[in-house]
Amino acid sequence: MDRWLRDGAFEGETHIVTGAAQGIGRCVARGLAAHGAQVTLVDVDPAKLEAVRDEIAGEGAPRPIVAAADVTDEDAVGRVVAETLEASGCINGVVNVAGITRDARITKKSYADFKAVMAVHLHGTFLFTREVAVQHWHPLFKANGNEPLDDGVNRFIVNFSSVSARNGNIGQFDYTAAKGAIESATKTTAREFAGYRVRVNAIAPGPVNTPMLAAVGEAGVAAMGRSTLVGRIAEPEEMAATVCAIADPKLFGYTTGQIFAANGGLYLD
Repeated sequence: MDRWLRDGAFEGETHIVTGAAQGIGRCVARGLAAHGAQVTLVDVDPAKLEAVRDEIAGEGAPRPIVAAADVTDEDAVGRVVAETLEASGCINGVVNVAGITRDARITKKSYADFKAVMAVHLHGTFLFTREVAVQHWHPLFKANGNEPLDDGVNRFIVNFSSVSARNGNIGQFDYTAAKGAIESATKTTAREFAGYRVRVNAIAPGPVNTPMLAAVGEAGVAAMGRSTLVGRIAEPEEMAATVCAIADPKLFGYTTGQIFAANGGLYLD
């Protein structure tokens, strides 16, 4: 795995990555691990997670923790956080990547599909955000006399939104609503977690070369690429590089509550 930062940028840190079995999540996990982090890999498919774990360990990075879990299951999320703390003693960062689509126009979209998409994106982001705070960051804050944690420890959350949160997308009432909510939640979390000295930001990608995007077909993917100013879709490694940069306190230590529009110029604010 290529390194984009200095060697050992996250050495001694522990990061949780959801949606880590494939696509952007897998690349994010590999990127953080390549810079020294021990990563907890979260997804629903244990076999795929074990393959990613072995891939990362085979690249000489710290051996990841495998945590097969549904991000919408409150008890399961609590267990993942507890097991990560037990194994490593700390959690420095959370990257909420997990997502699904169930595309259909509003008149044909089932309520079950709507709820499923909202749950994975928004509820999963909420549950991991809350559990890491409840189990780890807030107790540290309380032990510090309710004073800000100015201990120099790197703490961050990176959430995943989408360009479609601001631009809309036919057939994705649920997906675009969830992503818009994630952007608002990112700003609220940044305010609430300021005393923990947790930097909370989000990335809003344009089209990325993932299994989810492949479902639109080659012609659709090519059209999306042409619609960007850079003339192509992104590779998942480019999103992973963006996460690593935002997570690095030496690069973005003064940045919180922001949405990074990594969309190739598909949409300009």
